[in-house]
Amino acid sequence: MIEKDFVPYEESFELDKLGFDERCIGNYADDKKHTLFTDKYTRGKVDAPTFSQAFRFFRDKHNINAQIAFCEYSVSSENSWKFTFDNPTNVLIWNGKFNTYEEAELECLKVLIEMVKTK
Repeated sequence: MIEKDFVPYEESFELDKLGFDERCIGNYADDKKHTLFTDKYTRGKVDAPTFSQAFRFFRDKHNINAQIAFCEYSVSSENSWKFTFDNPTNVLIWNGKFNTYEEAELECLKVLIEMVKTK
């Protein structure tokens, strides 16, 4: 299921507004469904970047590095995922509890988008 590798429509739309312009192999049609292109690149619709492309955009263009890590808690039996951000001016640790890596990855991307929008 390759769809899980692509940023959802809403966040892709926000990335486009922030200036994301990297070449993507997919885009979202008017019905917001995924369309993949393997032999050509098409602009004009909302691009569907991979999560890797989106996180690279924040590293390269906004100098914010995000890291997602698994947390093992010795006091309780709860394990979860968390994410952190670092840039030259500060390090921010987000202590949310996410059951899966994918949940943490998507929430991390949403926070990155908001961080840049409110700069």
